[in-house]
Parts: sequence; structure tokens; C-alpha cells
Amino acid sequence: MSKLSATQLERVLADFKSYDTNGDGKLTVAEFSKAVGKFFTPENLERLLAEVNPDKNDRISWKEFLADYEKDLDA
Repeated sequence: MSKLSATQLERVLADFKSYDTNGDGKLTVAEFSKAVGKFFTPENLERLLAEVNPDKNDRISWKEFLADYEKDLDA
């Protein structure tokens, strides 16, 4: 169960979908980097990718994206 309200969850899902430019339901490293890369140094972006995508399959699923988002709320 998500820690987010329905409204928050809808907003995060809308963000995810806007980053998913090819519409396949997963973010490529390129899509993720384009969406958030401007906020991070290359080294920090690499660390963030490792956190968000622990299976290192070069695709970030909605579940992985949401889990990382919720983890950041707890920090």
C-alpha cells in the first residue's frame, strides 16, 4: 500500500508517464536522465540510478520509481 494520498499518487504517476517518452511503461536511463539529470552532477545521477534501479536492468519500472519516491519522503 502506498504512503501517498490518491491525489499525490496521481501526480507522481503523471510525472512518471511524462518522463516515459516512448510510452512503454518503463523509464530508460536516457529518459530518467533527461527528466532529472539537470538537478544532479553526473556522479550523483549515477548513484541515484543505482538506488532507483537496484536490478540494474537499464529500465526503471513504475514500482521502482514509486518506491524510491516514497523512500525520499521518509528521509
